[in-house]
Amino acid sequence: MFTVRDILTAVKGKLLSGNMEEILTGVSTDTRKIKKGELFLAIKGDRFDGHSFILDAVSKGAGGVLVQEGGITNANFKLPDVSFILVNDSVKALGNIGNFHRSRFTIPIIGITGSNGKTTTKEMTAAILSKKFNTLKNFGTENNNIGVPLTLMRLNSEHNIAVLEMGTNHLGEIRWLSEIAKPTIAIITNIGPSHLEYLEDVDTVLKAKVEILEHMDKDAKLILNADDEYLKKIKTNLKTVWFGFDKEADFYADKINLEPDGVNFRLNGKWDISLGVLGRHNVYNALSAIACAWDFGISIDEIKDALKEFRVPNMRMEVKRFGDIKIINDTYNANPQSMKQAIETLRDMTTEGRKILIAGDMLELGTFSGRFHHLVGKQAAESGIDLIVAVGKLAEHIGKGAQEAGMSDRKIKLCAVMKEARKKVATLIKKGDTILIKGSRAMKMEEIVGDLESQFKVS
Repeated sequence: MFTVRDILTAVKGKLLSGNMEEILTGVSTDTRKIKKGELFLAIKGDRFDGHSFILDAVSKGAGGVLVQEGGITNANFKLPDVSFILVNDSVKALGNIGNFHRSRFTIPIIGITGSNGKTTTKEMTAAILSKKFNTLKNFGTENNNIGVPLTLMRLNSEHNIAVLEMGTNHLGEIRWLSEIAKPTIAIITNIGPSHLEYLEDVDTVLKAKVEILEHMDKDAKLILNADDEYLKKIKTNLKTVWFGFDKEADFYADKINLEPDGVNFRLNGKWDISLGVLGRHNVYNALSAIACAWDFGISIDEIKDALKEFRVPNMRMEVKRFGDIKIINDTYNANPQSMKQAIETLRDMTTEGRKILIAGDMLELGTFSGRFHHLVGKQAAESGIDLIVAVGKLAEHIGKGAQEAGMSDRKIKLCAVMKEARKKVATLIKKGDTILIKGSRAMKMEEIVGDLESQFKVS
């Protein structure tokens, strides 16, 4: 809850109309979800302009409206009878409001970033902490300069801890999120080739992720992957806790056992941990979550229960069974590192029938695109995958990589567009197949999952 005066203090804006002491019940950027009394914050994006929805917001009971310079272009526009606030940049204003509200609380704030595993680590960390504390976390992947401040604004007096995923594809973005949230604990999961269209190379990816440290207090804690060569380069005076597979790490895993629907491991040579999620890479996510939660007084039994009960978010190594086939639905997104991890998971699985990879384009890789897609094909072939269906403009590179690794042409199917892929997949899948489906978000690979469900589900 804010007064108009609070908002003006936070954003350093100009009041065009209204009452300084008027109470605003919250902040919304979406007129479809706005509640009576909330401040409607009009954001101008590349594909939409919130200023077009001002009257809609007011009609639904908005208590005030925040606009940016140049947002209202209609010279005849009449200010509605609500508080109107003008700022230079509405996105920055949203962050400032989030920071203003965050400053009202002294609870631990956990910031999570990295190239892969951010969402799963966030969910695992929150699951463990929730055994003892009222824990706030991002909805879904609200991990950017819009989602993080909106999450912070959900903080209330009942919360004990907040867990925030922080994503980026440009330098400076994590710095801004750190300034807004001021984490007391930071987890960096790993560093790999992601968003190279904007971040140029992996060293720049590291630079972008390390920005999370810039607004952390000297008493804050940093949690890092001990097996990541890039993270070992970080120089900091912060208390650092390491996790990994090496026994020198503060939290380490050994005796890793991959099961059909999960993975088991031993923690620090003492405790057996069971995860209801696939993949050796998820052991890293679990270790980082444990390292974070350890000092909060949560018992090892509570940790074990939380991780055993944990299930991955939708479209992230999500196991689905439709009749006689098994699908690994990892369609939320893809980059070279996560694609490699997913293929390794498929490789290590014991299956009744064929192992099939349906791989969509990995986007935002810039000049490295061809090379990384070539490596996907090579890895799939060397991993003993029985059939590859490559989808998108870069499918040819996957095919060539598989061919050069010795895979037969008849086991490689290339589809330039999704429509073609959906038709082809429908004719290729057989009973007993295990199918990994993965690609960047914009590829909409989940459409193939839906097709297979319709084709093979048992009525």
